Amino acid sequence: MIERLSARLIGSVIVWDLIATMLCFAWSTGTPLFTIQHVILYGSVITIWSLVFIILAPQQALFTHTLPEATIRLFLTIGLAATSLAGLLYLLNGTTLERSTFVTFVALDLVILSLFHFGFRTMINHWRRVGAGRQTLIVGNAATATRLADEFSCRPWTGVQIVGYASDECDEPVALPRLGSLNDLVTIVQRHRIDEVIFALPPAQYDRVVELSLLLLREPVMLHTVPTALDLVFARTPVDSVGGIPLVSLRESALTLSQRIVKRLFDIVVSFGLIVLLAPLMLVIALLIKLESPGPVIFTQERIGEHGRRFKMFKFRSMYIDADRRWHEVAKRDATTGKLIHKQKDDPRVTRVGRKLRRTSLDELPQLFNVLRGEMSLVGPRPEMPYIAAEYEPWQWQRFRVPPGMTGWWQVNGRSEKPMHLHTEDDLYYIQNYSFWLDLRILAKTLVVVWQGYGAY
Repeated sequence: MIERLSARLIGSVIVWDLIATMLCFAWSTGTPLFTIQHVILYGSVITIWSLVFIILAPQQALFTHTLPEATIRLFLTIGLAATSLAGLLYLLNGTTLERSTFVTFVALDLVILSLFHFGFRTMINHWRRVGAGRQTLIVGNAATATRLADEFSCRPWTGVQIVGYASDECDEPVALPRLGSLNDLVTIVQRHRIDEVIFALPPAQYDRVVELSLLLLREPVMLHTVPTALDLVFARTPVDSVGGIPLVSLRESALTLSQRIVKRLFDIVVSFGLIVLLAPLMLVIALLIKLESPGPVIFTQERIGEHGRRFKMFKFRSMYIDADRRWHEVAKRDATTGKLIHKQKDDPRVTRVGRKLRRTSLDELPQLFNVLRGEMSLVGPRPEMPYIAAEYEPWQWQRFRVPPGMTGWWQVNGRSEKPMHLHTEDDLYYIQNYSFWLDLRILAKTLVVVWQGYGAY
């Protein structure tokens, strides 16, 4: 848990440090990326700075050292990077950089990164003072809960705030509030908007941990447990330690930090580019919708996102405004299991323009804004509707371990022709086999499927 939070914070700071460094270099040189010489210069800067950041880790010192120590580490880092760049430029006789330009770049980079690190540290301290951060609940006795709370208070950079504990035992009063019993766990999580749950129950109650974990799969919370010695031997997930207390995460994201960074950067660049490129088309679609029937152009609907978090998904309205109230007219259920399996093709709630938008998937273009906002990804599991997710089996909630996507593995292998409650297996295949290249493959196949209009209605 600590390592996950630390890695994400440090990784995000490194990314922004590299972006700021490249912007400083571009401003100092005033040279666009057009010639081979410019490519070599930019490539050298980002390679050297990346390696030195990894070796000296000034971003980690930002959270683990005092401000003067962290500042000195940053100065040494940029000094080493600048010296390495100067040596490389000396060896590359054909690649020159004026001395004044070099000095300007290094000085500007030092000032900008120092201000950025100071601002980030100030922001973290502010969050600590106002009590912002990840609301965390301890499930266990008062002594363990108090110990964990003390350990996290020594690590404010994690953003973890222990709000209380849940226990069936009536312990001696402690500073940390007892919020209820184990039977009240789901209610506690909902009432206090808990983000993290740490199980610290004895081994005799591990069956209860499994039971409670399954109940919490429907809630947007991360789950962790304090393991036994035997669990530590066979643990297949990363084990963190807080003040000597080991923690095993039960509900981590399926994406590594590097995969998440690459995926997010790709989503931002592509979604922004498509919004700009397709803006005229979206204006025409909005006008056609408005001319055909009364009601808003954009239809918003609550969906389930990563880790069960709910968000408002945008689509072009393709139905009449009373469509939600008429949902039961068209929903079908499996005669054997009673599960929701299909929407009928001749849905009477769909408008004439809406039918064409659905056939071409143009009704989903506003979801590019969800992607840009980070609520969705270009590729991922379908952002499910709450009333469908409410009928999921516990194992099906594993599909929410990654951000939902505009398209995905199941969409390009059947789309609406597949029953609603069966595409989970395709989503789990995508999660287990995730790679950036798989995303590119799905996007390429999506273009073919949309062009053919297969399974869309």
